[in-house]
Formats: sequence, structure tokens, C-alpha cells
Amino acid sequence: MHQETDSIITGVVDERKGRLLVDISEDVTSTHVSELRRGLMEILETAGSSSWKALYLDIRNARMVDSMGMNWLFAESVRLKEMNKTFVIRISSPAIHRVMQFAGLDKLVTLKYRRRRQTR
Repeated sequence: MHQETDSIITGVVDERKGRLLVDISEDVTSTHVSELRRGLMEILETAGSSSWKALYLDIRNARMVDSMGMNWLFAESVRLKEMNKTFVIRISSPAIHRVMQFAGLDKLVTLKYRRRRQTR
């Protein structure tokens, strides 16, 4: 899959498990949403839709998700549902996990929350 090396969003299909694995290296905020939207569209076009059943969005590197970021995640959940795909979001921040639950995103997607070990 062709991705620029300085992109904040990358993706690869794990055909063995039927997953599209997408990794975001920055916060999911208004500053990045247009790049994230564009990047995910390119990843979806490149991957096609026949080789995967679930999109795993890894935002464990994010320290923050703002209202624009949440809006984008809700919109993507609707689009993936229309494609008959499962949407799984991997989170490591307790604050982001609480915000997503409070907003009700956990009713539309699967949240995989695992707190990262402290390295300090």
C-alpha cells in the first residue's frame, strides 16, 4: 500500500484475520481531521472492500480527541456501517476512553481500551 512516510495515518490489510489495520500517530483534533479524513479515504480506496471485514483504528498514540475529532469518528462509524464493516477503535488514554463513552460512541463501535504501562 502506498503511503507517504510523513503521513500521520497509515494502513495495511491483515488478510489472514480479515482486518484493515489503520494507525494514527497524532492527536485526533481539528488540526488533523482533514488530513485524517483524506488519508483514511485513500487507505479505503487502496485496500478495496473485499479482503477485510473490520477496520481497526489504532489511536493509542493520541493524547487528545476534540469535538471535531469525535465528529469525524462518528461519521466514519456511519460510513463503515453502510459498508457492512465492523469498526474497532484501540485506545490507551483513560480520558479519551471516558469522552468516547460519554459521547455514546461505544454504542456504535467497539472500543478496545488498554492502559499503557508507565515508562517513567
